Amino acid sequence: MLAQVLEELFPGEPYTSSDGTLENVVFENKNIIKPKDDIYERTVHILTNVEAFKKMREERNALLEQSDKYMMPDYPHPLEQDIQNWKDYRFFLRILPLTALPTLGEDGQLENVEWPDQGEIAKRATGTPPPPI
Repeated sequence: MLAQVLEELFPGEPYTSSDGTLENVVFENKNIIKPKDDIYERTVHILTNVEAFKKMREERNALLEQSDKYMMPDYPHPLEQDIQNWKDYRFFLRILPLTALPTLGEDGQLENVEWPDQGEIAKRATGTPPPPI
């Protein structure tokens, strides 16, 4: 897995490791600093949960598309603060791939994703509760 992670983080950069561990990685290019453990572990998670990340992005993209209309300048927001609330909601959707560590449960459903809450702003915008995720 070490080789896959380093190729993902530093494509084509040659390195050696005396015992095959991250701790002993030395890059030929002395300007490259070996990744910290948390970056390494996150990259391992991404590489071993490709389908979960794909599914999360698909669901995230659908939620962004559903909320596009609320960003139109002429959308009649009941409260001025709702505009910023929708921007914040959409921002948190956009950064999910950087913050979440999704996995797929035995049933194929996403797990370990904390979706942002559109709650009250969606109720005011549509007059109905938000759809379940």
